[in-house]
Amino acid sequence: MAGLLGFLKRLRALNDPPRAVKNADALRFGILGAARIGPDALITPAKSHSEVVVAAVASRNSEKAIQYAKTHQIPKVYSGEECYQKLIEDPEIDVIYNPLPNSLHYEWTMRALKAGKHVLVEKPIADTAEEAREMISSAEQKGLVLLEAIHYTFYPAVQRVKEIINSKELGNIKSVKASFAVPTLPNGIIFLKDDVRFNYDLGGGATMDMGVYPLSAVRYFTSSDPLEVTSATSIGHALDPQRIDRSMHTFFSFPGSISAETFVDFQMPGWGPFGLLPRALKISVYIILEGGEIDFYNFAVPHLYHSIKVKPRGKKTRVEKVYKRPDGYGEEWWSTYRYQLDAFVDRVRGRTPQAWPTANEPMIQMEWVEKTYTKADMPVRPASASKVM
Repeated sequence: MAGLLGFLKRLRALNDPPRAVKNADALRFGILGAARIGPDALITPAKSHSEVVVAAVASRNSEKAIQYAKTHQIPKVYSGEECYQKLIEDPEIDVIYNPLPNSLHYEWTMRALKAGKHVLVEKPIADTAEEAREMISSAEQKGLVLLEAIHYTFYPAVQRVKEIINSKELGNIKSVKASFAVPTLPNGIIFLKDDVRFNYDLGGGATMDMGVYPLSAVRYFTSSDPLEVTSATSIGHALDPQRIDRSMHTFFSFPGSISAETFVDFQMPGWGPFGLLPRALKISVYIILEGGEIDFYNFAVPHLYHSIKVKPRGKKTRVEKVYKRPDGYGEEWWSTYRYQLDAFVDRVRGRTPQAWPTANEPMIQMEWVEKTYTKADMPVRPASASKVM
């Protein structure tokens, strides 16, 4: 019962957090596109942060832009064909949040950096590793902050699992498996029938979307990068089976004789009579070590609910739940996105974030995305036709 009450309390505060009094010099964010991820990833977390104001949104669809701004109380709206550029050039905007389709991440992030704006860009950072390299280089040259939104790595529970691994309590890692797969669901619950994630030219595919989570997880928890993609098997999406992966099952070899496995699926088929029964959500990391195992459920959105089962060999299993940093900073209802926003603001302000990725992290991630597609005999995503210098 206590667990249920805690969940309901967190959920209420997540959806309607206490409003912070905004500092006079708060960073002013502008959003490119009226994206569905916007409220969870930025708008709601910003409400409780005294140094963040969501000041503007741009959408080529005027009606959609106005409605989005009204719903989320965003004071300034840009619409029409030139709306993204106008938002980027707005002298009152300090930071650009880019949740556009994957194929537009490179162009509009580069344009924002060129205009002197810091950028928080949704994952994956770009469609190719080379684009990621150019984006990272541009930010470094201009002294600007660029962050790919791998938000879960900022969360206390995720950091706790890594702490257990690094403590060597259970010895060295032998293998790790990370999965993120959802059952087939009605239109609109997660995906739309014509979702951009099913469109090759827009940088779609399971490995490019949900697949970023398990791939980054096996790299994060092993604190290393793969040596090789040993196998990759895809199932094509019905709308474009030769180019868009509905699911991808991949095996990697890592340094230290560690083996890793990732699984992602947009639409797991049902089971039982006529396939009518939906499959359970898969969103876990399972780590086998020399002296035991760690079973981490819901690594991608642990603020909703998670479970860390630590199973030392020959000893009693313990279950840990970590909704707040051990130093007491933060709140139990803070989401992964709220912790990410906190780190981003610290970086922009010249403070030292509690956690921060290495500069080349997004490029390395994209290199292994591309190698996965190649191993599965599927094409890598096309580079942007627009080059911004």
